[in-house]
Amino acid sequence: MSIQCDTCLFENPEGSITCISCGAPLNLTQDSSTAESLLHLPSGTLLNQNKYRVEKTLGQGGFGVTYKGLDLVDGKEVAIKELFPDKSSRRGTSILWSNVISPKDQREQLDKFKIEAQYLSRCVHPNIVRIFDWFEQNNTAYIVMDFVKGKPLSDVIKAENKLAEDKAIQYFLQLTEALKLVHANNLLHRDIKPENIIINDTDLPVLIDFGNAREFIANKTQNMTEIGTVAYAPLEQNIPTGRRGPSLDFYSLGASMYETISGQLPEPATQRALSDTLIPPRKLVPSISPILEKVILTCLRMRAEDRFQTADELINALNGKFVSPSQRRSQQLVSQGKLAEAAQSYEKCLNNEPTNGEAAVELALVLTHINDGKAEKAALQAIQLLPNDGRGYGVLGLIQCRKNKWSDALKNLQQAANLSGQEAWIQANLAWALGKVGKWQEAETAVGRSLQLDPNLTFALGLQAWIYLNQQQWKSAIRASRQSLFKLKQVNPQGDLDLQNWVYPCLTIALEKAVITKQAQDVERCLQEFTTQLPKSSFAWGFLGWKYASEGRFNEAISSGQKALQQSNSAIWIYFNLGITYEHNNNIQDAVKIYKNCLSINQSQALVLFRLGTLLGQEKDWQTAKSHLQKAIKIEPNRAEFYHNLGWVLLNLNKTNNQVPGIFREIMRAYRQALNLYQSQNDQEYARLISSFQKAGINI
Repeated sequence: MSIQCDTCLFENPEGSITCISCGAPLNLTQDSSTAESLLHLPSGTLLNQNKYRVEKTLGQGGFGVTYKGLDLVDGKEVAIKELFPDKSSRRGTSILWSNVISPKDQREQLDKFKIEAQYLSRCVHPNIVRIFDWFEQNNTAYIVMDFVKGKPLSDVIKAENKLAEDKAIQYFLQLTEALKLVHANNLLHRDIKPENIIINDTDLPVLIDFGNAREFIANKTQNMTEIGTVAYAPLEQNIPTGRRGPSLDFYSLGASMYETISGQLPEPATQRALSDTLIPPRKLVPSISPILEKVILTCLRMRAEDRFQTADELINALNGKFVSPSQRRSQQLVSQGKLAEAAQSYEKCLNNEPTNGEAAVELALVLTHINDGKAEKAALQAIQLLPNDGRGYGVLGLIQCRKNKWSDALKNLQQAANLSGQEAWIQANLAWALGKVGKWQEAETAVGRSLQLDPNLTFALGLQAWIYLNQQQWKSAIRASRQSLFKLKQVNPQGDLDLQNWVYPCLTIALEKAVITKQAQDVERCLQEFTTQLPKSSFAWGFLGWKYASEGRFNEAISSGQKALQQSNSAIWIYFNLGITYEHNNNIQDAVKIYKNCLSINQSQALVLFRLGTLLGQEKDWQTAKSHLQKAIKIEPNRAEFYHNLGWVLLNLNKTNNQVPGIFREIMRAYRQALNLYQSQNDQEYARLISSFQKAGINI
């Protein structure tokens, strides 16, 4: 049996007479209880200029002794914590520091001990022991705090074996609220365990015995095993370079919860390092709720980053709103705009938590910004996990909108709106789908609901403009377009180009149609703004070209039309308008070239075929003109002018080729069809054409 030196507390081998560390004679007759009592202040010792009196020793840890005392000024009971450095001893009431602790380190330990008290005194909370005094005396330092009457939680557990779940949650919610304040002051408790949680006379759990200074001292002495209590300490607490953050306290809190709810200690982290042998609480007590088990197991994760990172996260989880740290990290990446990283993080989260429906829904939402195919697959998984959450159906409907599958989109978005009607984005996409199937009144109602939920949703404002435009409500379309563009500049000064690309056309067309702007310059100003904001918009330049052409400003119209075609994805109408403008400006060859370019993109444009056929006829290329006009008629067989010009081309083809057999019947058939269509349409061209045939002596 080893013999402890009274002077330096070094453990000497059995049979030693003098201390092999400091040379002091050893007391060979003193028992351990007597030796221990000599290290403590005797009852009746006065401290801090006779303000406090020591009553008795309450306990001793690796770096300090705690006494029950009396405040002689107001007569209240107090607890007094004395810094008692490792391997030190006492002479009288004064501490003799171990000779392995340098004077510099002694000063640092004393200062750190008092700084701990100063910081903890700011943590005024009903679930934290109140500290109100600290001072140096007896070559050491003291902290004075309230004496908390009650029982340690450890005694309550022993008496009741385990606590009911609702009582345990009640206690640990309060303790987490207390830790929120501690962590906000850049402090950690570092030694949470049932022995350091007092259930006071009013059934409040109170945190005592903060271990902040002890860890600092342990770092100095390299005696890391003295920090915390093994069963409640995370692995990093026993590693000098280990991460120190709030998750350290949450591990200890989780271990305490585990013991409180099951009556058993969890396996120490040191034993779980290579192979995790932790028994889930529900295997010990099946009545524990699954969500509380998830909370406890999350607290007890071996890796600090896999635990809760803030008190608020743990508070939400204990209140039933559990979000795993892995999911939380994914959410943070989303808030930082790192969507690709967020998607990978969510996928990793779901690999570890395959039943996490919330994470599945959030992944689907993120993927709508990255990959439609993956978003659709993720949405189907989300629907399986959370069939009553409309957001999964909402993502599915959105992807189908993008694929122009409007019936399928409408079905899923209606289901989404039924389940999650308070999601503004779902209502907006529902309005989009309703508009695309021609249900404009229902679309107007849906977009209105969206804007009631979120008045700043620029997409919904833009949709509203589009819906009004298609209902020929020009003034309302103008108002909604302008609101959308204004809000967009407020929310995103750089602008959302995709949104502007279809809201500006709505505004431009509505302004052109509105009667009140016929004599004003609203359209011109809008187009100037449009081309300035979106200089690569083919619609902007194309519409500007049409506007110039309608005013007879053909050179300016041609210039704008050419700029429109220099942009990507130019619409067929831009080609057609430019071709018509070339015709009006007598640039026939350029018009022919434009029409041919247009047909190389889309061969089913009847009006383009008609104009090209007509121009080729003017160029006396009768055979090619005939082919184009016949194709135009095949696409749109009810256009009188198509038959009229075909008759003209056939007539000239007959003259050129010297009475082609059967062509006269074709000529007459084309003219008769033109006359029939003109007549049915009450077109004035009918009378002119009849007059022409009468002058020629032809009875048609």
